[in-house]
Amino acid sequence: MRVNEANIFLLIATIIIGILIAMNVNLGGKTKFLDVEQYQKAYDSRTKLQNEISNLEDQYVEINDKINKYERSSISEDEVRKEMIGEINKNKLALGLLPVVGNGVKITLNDAPEAAILGQDVPLYMLIHDSDLTMVVNDLRAAGAEAIAINGYRIIGSTAGLCAGATVEIDGIKIIAPFYITAIGNQDVIKSFLENQQNHLKSLKVRSCYVDIESVYDEKLPAYNGELKSEYLRLK
Repeated sequence: MRVNEANIFLLIATIIIGILIAMNVNLGGKTKFLDVEQYQKAYDSRTKLQNEISNLEDQYVEINDKINKYERSSISEDEVRKEMIGEINKNKLALGLLPVVGNGVKITLNDAPEAAILGQDVPLYMLIHDSDLTMVVNDLRAAGAEAIAINGYRIIGSTAGLCAGATVEIDGIKIIAPFYITAIGNQDVIKSFLENQQNHLKSLKVRSCYVDIESVYDEKLPAYNGELKSEYLRLK
């Protein structure tokens, strides 16, 4: 359909250019002259039409190439299938649905060392809560982390946390301290952000919680294995 539209537009454009040219030649024995302003407008219109025709010709070639590609033999069908699989894998990678490997940082968080001594009398600020994990994850994303896991559980945009006594639930999975947060991304940028910029880790240190940051190399993170839910979303 786009090819037919291009042909129609070429025909119309050609007719218009012909009219513009005819405006400045002898018509039925009468000669019509354009003033400078009219001539400039006509010239600009012709140039614009010529550019549009050129763009349509390029689109025509591109569309024909695609059509020829899809109409080739089974070898071409395999190529199309590979492209489709590649696009699917890119989307899965962005969603966190594929295992990944790369360099990054590993953060170890734990309750304040004094918490075990104080027992039930320990102040809440000396403990690591689900909100602390959420803010650290947000800091890592702000620093450019491309993949994050907590205690070996992959974190994605819809991951939910809930503090339940001495444990923290992540999408229904209970984990206990110490918490190991691994992030893959630009190692230097992430470490610089965590060590030099204002972030939640510094607040945890002020609260006497245990915080350790180390570099990791070729770290493997699993794919997200939870359920993706969309109760209220629908295609527009």
